[in-house]
Amino acid sequence: MPSPKRKRPVPSALGWAFWLFFIILTILTALWILRPLKKPPQITSRAPSKTKKKVSRPHPEARKRKPYHPACIIIDDMGQNPGLEREFFRLGLVLNFSFLPEAPFTKRLATEAYARGFEVLVHLPLEARKVRDHSHFISLRLNEVEVKRRVREAIKRVPYAIGVNHHMGSAFTADRKHMRWVLEEVKKLGLFYVDSRTTRKTVIPELARELHLPFAERRIFLDHQKGYQMVCKALEKFLERARKEPVLAIAHPHPYTLKALRVFRPRLKKEITLVPVSVFVKKGKFYD
Repeated sequence: MPSPKRKRPVPSALGWAFWLFFIILTILTALWILRPLKKPPQITSRAPSKTKKKVSRPHPEARKRKPYHPACIIIDDMGQNPGLEREFFRLGLVLNFSFLPEAPFTKRLATEAYARGFEVLVHLPLEARKVRDHSHFISLRLNEVEVKRRVREAIKRVPYAIGVNHHMGSAFTADRKHMRWVLEEVKKLGLFYVDSRTTRKTVIPELARELHLPFAERRIFLDHQKGYQMVCKALEKFLERARKEPVLAIAHPHPYTLKALRVFRPRLKKEITLVPVSVFVKKGKFYD
């Protein structure tokens, strides 16, 4: 008769705890062995270089930048010769044009000048000392009412005019009473005045300040002496002076003046700052 099988003893609680500890320890050991290895830091033989600050250098053209002194050129006696006067429109320069109220082509050319972006003035004929025909001039023989009426009529004849300068006027602009009447009417109509300075005895600056009227003064005539070479000399003087201070020049629509402006065009663009006459009056601070 076979002997009965012995029953295996059931592990105690302490035995189960031992086996559980053994299994956890085995798993942790395996994870530690299979962990990814860290790459050793690379040692560089060169020391880190210090970053150099970039030194900002001015652009070569910036060193040659032209000084900002407003310069202005007005072409007087406009409205008489469309073919020649349109050539001044095509120069590509910042110019200003003053039109004679009685000239036959004033209305057409003043409109064209305005459409091209130029500023327009009234070239007001005032009595001069050495002129025989005074039919189109505002004379010293006129009373206040007639002077102001003629000023209004002259301004109406020039479309898009924003300012006034005078034609001739060596006698008239030296007379305080009559010149005050002119400036009072100019101010009333909301325009400014440019003194062409056809006489050293001009009273315009003094009166303009009294009336708080915006104004400017002509400093150079570009073609007072006729001929291409003389205009070139005047333009050299204009450039030299414009580098130092605000300066306004007046010229006329002569063929030799046109030729000189064409030759000097690159320098007028590069060396100085030509501005519209309204900007010149404002920037120059010629009035209180």
